[in-house]
Amino acid sequence: MLACIILVGWLLLVWIYFLWSRRRYYRAAWQLRGPIGWPLIGMGLQMMNPETFLQYMDGLSRQFKAPFISWMGTNCFLYINDPHSVEQIFNSTHCTNKGNFYRFMSSAIGDGLFTSSSPRWHKHRRLINPAFGRQILSNFLPIFNAEAQVLLQKLELEGVQHGKRLEIYQILKKIVLEAACQTTMGKKMNFQHDGSIAIFEAYNGLTEVCVKRMLSPWLYPELIYRGSRLFGLQQKVVGTLFGFIEQLLEPIVSVVTANANPELQPPELERRGKSKAIFIEQMREHVERGQLSWQDVRDEANVTIAATFETTSTALYFTILCLAMHPGYQEKLYEELVKELPPSGDIALEQLQRLEYTEMVINEAMRLFAPVPMVLRAAEQDVLLRRDDGEFLIPRGTQIGIDIYNMQRDERVWGPLSRTYNPEAHFGLDSQQRHAFAFVPFTKGLRMCIGYRYAQMLMKLLLARIFRSYRISTEARLEELLVKGNISLKLRDYPLCQVERR
Repeated sequence: MLACIILVGWLLLVWIYFLWSRRRYYRAAWQLRGPIGWPLIGMGLQMMNPETFLQYMDGLSRQFKAPFISWMGTNCFLYINDPHSVEQIFNSTHCTNKGNFYRFMSSAIGDGLFTSSSPRWHKHRRLINPAFGRQILSNFLPIFNAEAQVLLQKLELEGVQHGKRLEIYQILKKIVLEAACQTTMGKKMNFQHDGSIAIFEAYNGLTEVCVKRMLSPWLYPELIYRGSRLFGLQQKVVGTLFGFIEQLLEPIVSVVTANANPELQPPELERRGKSKAIFIEQMREHVERGQLSWQDVRDEANVTIAATFETTSTALYFTILCLAMHPGYQEKLYEELVKELPPSGDIALEQLQRLEYTEMVINEAMRLFAPVPMVLRAAEQDVLLRRDDGEFLIPRGTQIGIDIYNMQRDERVWGPLSRTYNPEAHFGLDSQQRHAFAFVPFTKGLRMCIGYRYAQMLMKLLLARIFRSYRISTEARLEELLVKGNISLKLRDYPLCQVERR
């Protein structure tokens, strides 16, 4: 009996100390009140379903005054969905690190730019930046045009000649991944002509595994997770993706031992350093110079390929789908393309830069269907957050969720047409001036997406080539689409589209 009393007393003291050590979180939660959730798991039960997650968070933001604080597991979680607060977080030097939940991704595919924290992130961003400079991107146009031609041939053969109704997303993913492999790794993979379905299933499976773990606090402890069915699925998809990345990196494996080669003289390294090179060539130089390890290169290649293909194909698909559902805007786009482009052939950079309405329809689709619906940051130090009713201290260690998807659909920000597809109302010359951080499909501030120019150029070119030659229609309606909260936005069901030659 005495032993039991001592044990209970000791556990009580530990619990009191635990609560006392987190008193700053509780003070912030009292000031920025949100849903309390359950002990130890927080809002895990309510948020565990990716198919209802975004809708659930939208409902909470209307029930409670955002920004508000709640709990994911034992993590203090600050929810944000207004441009003013988003600007403060994105521009804060104390909020450049990704949220702790991204460690689930880094443990699966490596610690690349998308998931890494300072000082690793600052070093790698500085080294990789030149691979996405304007001059190098302009050199990708022949590859983009060649892949656009492959896409048109696919649409012509299956959509026009065979008269099939197409699931365009699957076609786009192959085209975009092919372009990503050529422009970053310098290797042509021919995804349209082989049985590469396992690679795409692996990418999709990986994001679903990571999101399910993020939304399931009981799977946060590594020991528990490794005993779950989800971990077995992760190992399977990671094995497929690692094999794919190793295949892409095969030509530079010998670089790992280059530093030990006395025949590699400094003048040769200097000559290479001055050359304009794609991602993989610059990685080769960094390894030769001892600035990166082979593991660093593999991690960055993994993340670069995944991020490039996932977000770009998602944004492009939703643009095509929105135009298919709104033939009036599709015709206006066609009028611009007829005016600015020849009937067929490659598109030059100066022609691409003149396509203003094309850019407008892409932006409107990314507003309505944010390619990355939510991003997470972590407060490295205390952060002072200003709201219209005062200033609030956000304690160090707080996890911050920025809900881009719901912010870009909020009628309080975008007006009564916020949930409709209307490029001219939201991005036209006469559209209302809005907060600079109301539209952040590639994020903004100190950690803006390194590949946003790449994505914009590829999407603009592919879209122009498609709609200059074809008319696309669908029976789907905007209000019928059911989205899933994932690393990149997904649909529960992908509508079929009809392709007609112009």
